[in-house]
Amino acid sequence: MDKGSFIALINPGMALIFASAFAILWHHQPERRYIGLLVAGFAAAGAGYFLLYFSVLGELASRLAANTLFLVSIACVVTGALRRYGREPPLKPILGFGLAGLAAFTWFYLVEPDLSWRIFAVNFAFGAIALVLAAELRQVPDKKPVDRLFFGFVLVWGLSFFPRPILTILVDGPYTTYEEFHRSLYWITIVVSGSLFMLLFALTLITAIALDVMAELREKSETDPLSRLLNRRGFEAGLAAAFAAREHGTPASLVVCDIDHFKSINDRFGHATGDRVIAHFANCLRMAVEGQHLVGRMGGEEFALMLENADAVTARLLAEGIRITFSTATALGLPNGMSLTASFGVAEVVPGESVDSLFRRADKALYRAKNSGRDCVCIASPPEFDAAAVQASAAAVIQQIRQMGAGEA
Repeated sequence: MDKGSFIALINPGMALIFASAFAILWHHQPERRYIGLLVAGFAAAGAGYFLLYFSVLGELASRLAANTLFLVSIACVVTGALRRYGREPPLKPILGFGLAGLAAFTWFYLVEPDLSWRIFAVNFAFGAIALVLAAELRQVPDKKPVDRLFFGFVLVWGLSFFPRPILTILVDGPYTTYEEFHRSLYWITIVVSGSLFMLLFALTLITAIALDVMAELREKSETDPLSRLLNRRGFEAGLAAAFAAREHGTPASLVVCDIDHFKSINDRFGHATGDRVIAHFANCLRMAVEGQHLVGRMGGEEFALMLENADAVTARLLAEGIRITFSTATALGLPNGMSLTASFGVAEVVPGESVDSLFRRADKALYRAKNSGRDCVCIASPPEFDAAAVQASAAAVIQQIRQMGAGEA
């Protein structure tokens, strides 16, 4: 194999390698259907590069087929990339730019033969499609660092299609034959830049997919499958983060709650009914906070809410609303006329208080609600005054003063 053929095989080889890599990812993540589009896109690019370089179908047919495959490739990759973000691609401009490029290529091949204009037609069409992708990516909210990197890369990639052919043809052209073209600076530019952009594009997407999978696994590890709320681990992690980020003087309250007589519900009506009761109570909590606060299932029939910017009075009003809503539950497999109740304990955060102390106070308030007949909301008392700790602290201060006085003497 000569050096020219080896260089020509670099891009089709890389495209097929990345198509295989995405195929492996798709095999292990079949629910991510957009990965299948990336497989098709890179496979089409590999076939297109091969036909572009080796013209096994004859010159005209090979080049028309190659550019058609490139159109299919970029359409699949753009569609797959956008569907990763839950966005549908704008097919009209994608197909419009692609078909216009192919039409111009054919015109300057058959009607007014001009190799330089064929190069312009194809590059400008694909550059426009890449910029359509960049425009769509720009509208994606809450971009992660890898998403911003991907957007920047796609933008640079799309813009590069315009100056690259103009500058290389001005320096090294115009071209009259494909033999001359294959020995040109532009040919080297295509091979090198194509390999570089393909490598960066594929690696960025693979990294983004890997991060998606890791985030999903982390979410599953912190989510209770029955209630679809945070589990104890996820709630405690979120609570610790919320404590660390709290601004001084901003009110916050913890609400712990418990479904009354839940064991008897399981015993009398079965675990399936108990699961429906758990799911309904979780839905009551979810609707009450509307995604603005932490909500978790701490285990069994016990739940907790961390309410930001809410003092004890506000938290109590919200808990009362949840209590009333829950008591009106129907169609859960319970006898007609049987109502469900829950008890709530509310503790407002005291400056300097630890998470453990806050939970202890909220739990004590919950136990008071249980002992008061259930189906009610109780507010926790302030942290208990620790006389022994204050006396020990005062003794330590007095001792330090005495030592300072002895030293001066």
